[in-house]
Amino acid sequence: MQKHFWVALALASMAPAGAAQVYRCGNAYSAQPCPGGVAVEASPPVTDPDGPSTTVLNLCRAPKGALSWSKETCASRGWVIERTARVANNVSWEAQLKAANAQRVEAQQLTAVRPARTRPAPSASPGESKERTCQALEEKVQQLDRKGRAGSRYYDLERVRHERQLARDQQFRLRCR
Repeated sequence: MQKHFWVALALASMAPAGAAQVYRCGNAYSAQPCPGGVAVEASPPVTDPDGPSTTVLNLCRAPKGALSWSKETCASRGWVIERTARVANNVSWEAQLKAANAQRVEAQQLTAVRPARTRPAPSASPGESKERTCQALEEKVQQLDRKGRAGSRYYDLERVRHERQLARDQQFRLRCR
């Protein structure tokens, strides 16, 4: 099967562009029509002549902590990469920066720490209070799991992991189901 592909490719590349026709005759390919042969497309795939429609911008952190967007890799400057953003290639540099910063803000909002909602607990029996505490801890663990899956910098993920472990430990101490 692979041999036939290479034969067809060789036949297509030898002929002038758009002039040659390739026929499939059973399990073989030929430039000559054959009985029961089927004409196949052998022209090379057409790519966008203008190039890719997007480009990648790198947010680099300088040794002194300053952040800067760049089209070149951060390592080429000896900087550390903070994040990347894929932006439209056919717009101005300012528009690319605006789009990249918007992506960054959106990602930060996904991983932002939201203060836990605190509600005054009405007086209840001890069993009911434990059940509410267990439910609140389970919701906190699920929220921390979502933050962990959203991704972020290492120290953010380490804090999320630590908070999750504390919540699970408290659930264990309370013997939540």
